[in-house]
Amino acid sequence: WVAYEKPEFEGHQYLLEEGAYRDWTDWGGYDEELQSLRPIVGDFTSSHMIMYSEKDFGSKGSNINVLGIISNLKDTGYGLRTQSINVLSGVWVAYENPEFTGEQYILAKGLYPSIEAWGGKNCKISSVQPIVMDIVGSERGKVKVQLFSEPEFKGNCQIFKENTRCIDSFAVKSSKILDGSCIVYDQEEFSGNQYVLEEGIYPDLTAMGCSPQAILKSLQIINIELSEPCIALFEKVGFQGKKIEFSTEILNLQFLGYNPRIASVQVLGGVWIIYEHSNYRGRQMLLSPNEIPDWYKVSGYCQIGSLRPLLQKRVYFRLRNKETGKFMSADGNLDNLNLLRIQVAEDTDSDDQIWVYQDGFIRCRMAEDCCLTIVGNLITPGSKLGLSFERNEDKQYWNISPDGRIYSKMKPKLVLDIKGGGQYDRNHVVVNTVNEEKLTQCWEPLVV
Repeated sequence: WVAYEKPEFEGHQYLLEEGAYRDWTDWGGYDEELQSLRPIVGDFTSSHMIMYSEKDFGSKGSNINVLGIISNLKDTGYGLRTQSINVLSGVWVAYENPEFTGEQYILAKGLYPSIEAWGGKNCKISSVQPIVMDIVGSERGKVKVQLFSEPEFKGNCQIFKENTRCIDSFAVKSSKILDGSCIVYDQEEFSGNQYVLEEGIYPDLTAMGCSPQAILKSLQIINIELSEPCIALFEKVGFQGKKIEFSTEILNLQFLGYNPRIASVQVLGGVWIIYEHSNYRGRQMLLSPNEIPDWYKVSGYCQIGSLRPLLQKRVYFRLRNKETGKFMSADGNLDNLNLLRIQVAEDTDSDDQIWVYQDGFIRCRMAEDCCLTIVGNLITPGSKLGLSFERNEDKQYWNISPDGRIYSKMKPKLVLDIKGGGQYDRNHVVVNTVNEEKLTQCWEPLVV
């Protein structure tokens, strides 16, 4: 719960976790005043926010991606001035002073363009931590869909966690997507019109993007795709004619000066939602990495009005090498990052083999303030890998392709590989020139 000093959720904020509080000093109160309360509702399975030193998420100042506990922001090089925050997932507590002391602010998912948005007295934030809810027996990361027989989540309810070829229990009128995302179809066997539902609540069919008369007959879970969004559109079939390429959402293709009549499509990375009309209207279709030489034959419509990549949650995964079956691991002591090396090892089910990929960075779960980097300043085939603090350096950026190769953005012809040979460092992970025949360059992400 969040407790507030004043009515209408104003004044000093206090986080109240499960337990007994004998008097106001137990919750760190300034005095005994406590005049409003509200429960904290949100997704506690993953946490990510971006803090900005300028108002309105300004790009001129500094910013920092926060994925876990930071006891003193001064140590990160970001500084102590924060004037806007974008909470992408989870619920966070921000503190005025280091070591989680002083004025505290509860930040749920959403945009905070100024300090007034979170009730701040000044722009100083010195420490942050996500709220973690320990749910016994929970299946974190599993997609969970609730369908209801009446609008506003009333009537009968059925829970779906996997693909369903035929929904025949009742006519769906509202839904809740509690984790992940899915596609619902108005025909059985995953056919007919598609409606993409991302995490959220949909009180009626219109909110789900359907007509009020639609009858939903099948449901398909959308799998995680780690590759970065990139799509190419062509004016002629067979990937001929003029080509346009996008990596971000497009609200109106024609307004930007492009011909909306598209004949073929290549999805080079990410998962995309394609809409027949502008502003995400009309028929829609979900596309994973694939090649579609004849768009009209597959979709039934010959124009694309708007498109956007599907926003997917940050997931933890292990990277299994397709040749050796071993897992990429961080080997060494975090107290001395210069001596730490990345290598492959047998499955140990430990945090040094668990990774997360976001915004081009690959981070290790045992040190999420660090990211995978190429060691040294001279980057050549055979260069080894390590962990370092995020500095927005080119050698820290990676692109995970749909075929399992992990490319360096600094040197696009270099991919992650295993050194091999008979020396002590044969299991070290290095960058090497792309070789289509080498399976040691292919990695299989296994979502934890």
